[in-house]
Amino acid sequence: VDDLWGQVADSDAAPSSDGSARVDRQTLEHQQACPHCRAMLAELREVWAPVAALAAQPVPTPDSLSRGVMERVSALASHGWHAIVEDDPGQTRIAAWVVAVVARRAATSVLGVATVRGRVLPTDPAIASVQARYVARPTATQQRLAAGVGVAGRKVVIRVEITATGVPPSLPILAEQVRRAVIEHVRALTGLRVVEVDVHVSDIGVRPPAEGEAAQDEDAATQ
Repeated sequence: VDDLWGQVADSDAAPSSDGSARVDRQTLEHQQACPHCRAMLAELREVWAPVAALAAQPVPTPDSLSRGVMERVSALASHGWHAIVEDDPGQTRIAAWVVAVVARRAATSVLGVATVRGRVLPTDPAIASVQARYVARPTATQQRLAAGVGVAGRKVVIRVEITATGVPPSLPILAEQVRRAVIEHVRALTGLRVVEVDVHVSDIGVRPPAEGEAAQDEDAATQ
């Protein structure tokens, strides 16, 4: 009975193309030939019918929940250039270009990184929302500073483009070090959650010679 009961419930949850239960062929052939199984299945399906009917009913969404979700979505759309930290006494807005400055400083602190650069490509709705909500949209300089930073609520996605110095032992290791530094610095200084950090190594610069090496080069040049 337990097996047949499970079969009826499973058939309702995930029926096959013909509406029958997902059972192996041998079991199905036995049930089709066995009157006991057929009678038991018929009874169990009738017993299970009210449960199946209840499960098929749509679950109403409370108005307060729908309203709250839409208000939050609207708030995200209106802050296309700012991360939002909701505090008990108020609200803190952190500009994307501020996050970018923190990220770039973190990246340049990693040994082996020469320069950090990037660009931001905001969506038209983000620009429109800034124009509608604030007196002035971000300046061109602020937009350039927001080097590939995407913000939504407390979540941040950052893209940094770096130039490595000299010939580092491993570019993937350097990128991972940059990624960890950016995540730690942004989290520590802003309290935001860094979801992703994309690190693009765009070039390798020439490592400046050390003082000893420079002296040796000068001696060699005079000989």
